[in-house]
Amino acid sequence: MSDQTLMRLQRLEDHLAIQQLAARFSDAVNERDVDAFISTWAEDGAVWEIGQPLPLRGEGRDGIRKMLNQLFTIEHYFMQMTHSGVLSLNGDHATARFVLREHGRGANTFYDNLAVYNDEVIRQADGWRFLRRTYTYRFLAQEPFGGTAYPVAAP
Repeated sequence: MSDQTLMRLQRLEDHLAIQQLAARFSDAVNERDVDAFISTWAEDGAVWEIGQPLPLRGEGRDGIRKMLNQLFTIEHYFMQMTHSGVLSLNGDHATARFVLREHGRGANTFYDNLAVYNDEVIRQADGWRFLRRTYTYRFLAQEPFGGTAYPVAAP
């Protein structure tokens, strides 16, 4: 195989791995799997930031774990759906933008939104990980809605 072909294959593998990383992130949230969620983050220097109107920030894996657990106490039911994503590779670094839809409900809270994650991603020894995820709301509704929420089933 030529060097050019190998480079193209590596690029495709990297794109797929980063898309899969975003999917694993949402799956971990949806399944309330804190350890799987934390494994999507870089070992050092990771930052997770949610912007206005409901701002939160976690730094490092410990801070991110605390932030996720805080969010889990608010919602009894929560689903995050990652949609289209675009990314740009630069060696062992990448930037990405993913569109999201979220829907959740707590005891007295209602949450329905559209948002965008702007990401910095790095390749580590065990694969691609998020270094920084910045969440920007594009739409948020917190009015009551009907329906029945079901708990996450144990694996």
